Amino acid sequence: MNYPTLYRLSGAAAIAGGLLRIASSFPLTQDEVTLQWLYTGIDILLLMGLIGIYLQRAERLGFLGLTSFAVAVASLSFIGGPDADPFGFSTYEQGAAALAIALVGLSMAWVRVGEKPIWPALAWFASVVAVGLLGMIEPLAPYGMPAAGILFGSGFVLAGLPLVGVSVGRAAR
Repeated sequence: MNYPTLYRLSGAAAIAGGLLRIASSFPLTQDEVTLQWLYTGIDILLLMGLIGIYLQRAERLGFLGLTSFAVAVASLSFIGGPDADPFGFSTYEQGAAALAIALVGLSMAWVRVGEKPIWPALAWFASVVAVGLLGMIEPLAPYGMPAAGILFGSGFVLAGLPLVGVSVGRAAR
């Protein structure tokens, strides 16, 4: 497989995973089995998307980008699967927190080197700010996680678009 094909497939996975993550921010179903399959699919798509997102700019993102990518990949594999607490703590909660931190690190590396488009990095960073800020404002606290999920998913959509050959500037119009 050549790199352009890898990037296009990875971009399509990032877009699909991001859109599904956005959709999962809304109460679509309460069926636990359906939700587990949805989350598993999202995690797989985001992982495949993240690989191309990082590889396309790996040389420019430096050590912070590499370590953030490695933590994000490990986090996505850690949160996958049924919710369980085999280690005495919620693997999903800890993995999700580590993933958020990793994407903040990736966003910092992205902005530091002037990577374009800037929107994915801003969306990932804003997802962490949104959950923290809205969580502190009592009437808005229930909207923190959905807002973070929408921003998080949007970051993957926005990072995936250039990989499939869509200009984010044109796509936003």
